[in-house]
Amino acid sequence: TKYVPVQSDKDSGMLVSQFDNSVAESAGLLKMDFLGLKTLSIIKNAVKIVDKVYDVQIDPEEVPLDDPETYALFKRGDTIGIFQYESAGMQKYMKELEPTAFEDLIAMNALYRPGPLEYIPNFINRKHGREPITYDLPVMEEYLKSTYGITVYQEQVMLLSQKLANFTKGQADMLRKAMGKKKKKLIDQLYPLFIEGGTSNGHPKEVLDKVWKDWEAFASYAFNKSHSTCYAFVAFQTAYLKAHYPAAFMAAVLTNSKNDISKITFFLKECKRIGLTVLGPDVNESFSDFSVNKEGHIRFGMSALKGVGEGPVEEILTERKEGGPFQSIFDFMRRLPMKSVNKKVAESLALGGGFDCFPEVERSTYFQPSDKYPSFIEHLLKYGAAYTAQKAQAANSLFGASDEIMIPEPKVPEVENWPLIEKLNREKEVTGLYISGHPLDDYRIEIDQFTNTTFEGMTDSTSRDIKVAGIVTSVQHRISKKGNGWGIFQFQDFTGSLEFPLFGEDYQNFKNLLEIGQCVFLKGGMQKRWNSEELQFSLKEVNQLEDLGKNMTESILVKIPLEKLTEELVEKLDYLCSQAKGTHKIRFLLIDSINREKLKMVSKHYTIEVDTEFISEIEKLGLKYKVNA
Repeated sequence: TKYVPVQSDKDSGMLVSQFDNSVAESAGLLKMDFLGLKTLSIIKNAVKIVDKVYDVQIDPEEVPLDDPETYALFKRGDTIGIFQYESAGMQKYMKELEPTAFEDLIAMNALYRPGPLEYIPNFINRKHGREPITYDLPVMEEYLKSTYGITVYQEQVMLLSQKLANFTKGQADMLRKAMGKKKKKLIDQLYPLFIEGGTSNGHPKEVLDKVWKDWEAFASYAFNKSHSTCYAFVAFQTAYLKAHYPAAFMAAVLTNSKNDISKITFFLKECKRIGLTVLGPDVNESFSDFSVNKEGHIRFGMSALKGVGEGPVEEILTERKEGGPFQSIFDFMRRLPMKSVNKKVAESLALGGGFDCFPEVERSTYFQPSDKYPSFIEHLLKYGAAYTAQKAQAANSLFGASDEIMIPEPKVPEVENWPLIEKLNREKEVTGLYISGHPLDDYRIEIDQFTNTTFEGMTDSTSRDIKVAGIVTSVQHRISKKGNGWGIFQFQDFTGSLEFPLFGEDYQNFKNLLEIGQCVFLKGGMQKRWNSEELQFSLKEVNQLEDLGKNMTESILVKIPLEKLTEELVEKLDYLCSQAKGTHKIRFLLIDSINREKLKMVSKHYTIEVDTEFISEIEKLGLKYKVNA
């Protein structure tokens, strides 16, 4: 009230001013920004999981900043989920920079922004000795040595102005603000002071002019080092956790993204890429959110299932804690009556795999009707309710509770298991995504290399050259009025589904290849329906995905940057090729980025099998590749 007019905030009751920050500061107030980061919650949850699963207590503030495994993670560009370092561009630069010190991470965080981005190649080349480190004046080395002669931070401008031209701390801060906010009037006022102070210290005016011009161009987007250091430290904490406890870290990341299916799908792919096993919900192992089991596998949380709220999950967890793991589906129903787990909750748990820990009952069995009940689930729920009622009656009887309650367990009906695709589709109904896997998972290489669109991408396509892959999910064989056979076929890939009819010769030629559960590669194009302007897919060729890679792959080209060519890498590649014998050629491209030269080589000793496993191992070595048809 002594400096600015205030009012009472209607929500919090706190005193607030309507003056903006620049006016409030000039009136004598201090402006401070407080950032809330979801990443801090991820770190907190990951640390809790590590403590619970591995009995290791980690203080994020005390992680060693010289940890080799963490720097190895940055060098691989393995930064998905790492705060501030997970973009594709940052991953690329991390691989090129190969950071070895915390200062490298601070600098890259400051440089990876519009403007200073152009200095990154120089920064990387100077670190690796491919470009000389130069200073306009020898005395500038003291403050620019850690960034290889490149001015990166606002603090460097402030310290250098004091060292070169005897600026006071106040003048140095004024210079930072003036350049950062492009206040030309103030910059022009400080320029003669800089030249006067610099020349009095014996520095040439022309060099001082160059330094000043460089600062004017740079300082408008210079980053604050203290800011960048805080960001880099939080990033290092997340990277440390991912490097040493990947399952705990990714479980915390997934929990943080639990309300966004696209993000969960993205992070599940990352789990698979780094070799983590992600299991579906389980009433004996899962908690409310993502967790890690004793084997080190990530478990989906039960609250991720549609129709299963926090209330039922809490009841299940409380009962499990007090009475131990559930021994069977009957034990589960006896211990959790309908008031805790109703029909909708039980159905969601069954469809999502929550009862898969009871192997005597398949998922399809729970939905099998009988003479008395619409489904086995309803029979189980009635059994649980009857058991609870009789137990309560026995407890209230004249002779007290009896140890034996005479209600027989329902007989498990015999029923065929669902086909994999139906099991996965029903799982997706309650989880929003495939957890147990996808039939196309084993054909990632074929899909990546030989298709040019997806079923989702075909929606607005008019192309006559479409190459797409999917699994056959539905087939309807029909007979026309003329007695000719025709059919309607439905396909599905990772993105969506497609349905189209086949007639005449096309139907006769392709119907045997298009059976439910078959994974196939389709070639065709979009054309107008008969007597309509509407487009539909016209099939020209069908191949089984299983044979596609073998038949269409000629060779693989593995790209090796010269700086990565070590004896260890050669030994790993040699072993990998010896274990993957097949009919495909393997070629190598050695890349010398300094001299801008490339050398192509082909192995005369090995022919290999280019499959998902081989490609996965190549990716683990941090190498790029191209499959040639």
